[in-house]
Amino acid sequence: EVHRILREMSDRLRTQAPAIAGSLEVLGDLDLLFAKANFAIDFDCVVPRFSNEEEPRLQLEGARHPLLQDVLKRQRKPIIPISFALDNQRRILLLSGPNTGGKTVTLKTAGLLALMAQSGIPVPAREAEFPIFDQVLADVGDNQSISESLSSFSSHIKRVREILTLVTPESLVLLDELG
Repeated sequence: EVHRILREMSDRLRTQAPAIAGSLEVLGDLDLLFAKANFAIDFDCVVPRFSNEEEPRLQLEGARHPLLQDVLKRQRKPIIPISFALDNQRRILLLSGPNTGGKTVTLKTAGLLALMAQSGIPVPAREAEFPIFDQVLADVGDNQSISESLSSFSSHIKRVREILTLVTPESLVLLDELG
């Protein structure tokens, strides 16, 4: 009897499959919107602007890497936000300074926030403007490989060579510790 009832209920539900699938899709969309909204509230985010193609501009004011922000918040430590701007006249940003982690974090923050913005996710910043990048290419971190006989420097050069074959004028390229 239980088997018959379950089969009958399944048959009735099967006729409603398109409506159920549509409802599931709407619920997924709503869940995504609520997740973005909760993220934006939790990380004090803004909806970024996008610059036009004729005057591309990457501007971050008070930007923060969300993973670092989360870790430091749990440790009750302050996060130091970053600010910079790039445009047609200033297309390269060179970061230098002592080994305290800020340079790499700045590169990672810029790349992550650019990808978040293009994915429709609010970004943790006071203000943010991005061009539309066709790709984000990065060599960040140490890719030393004993199995491939690559030193840290050799692995950097190999990755930079790969980047040079892929890069376009609309790409964001992030290079860490190139020299």
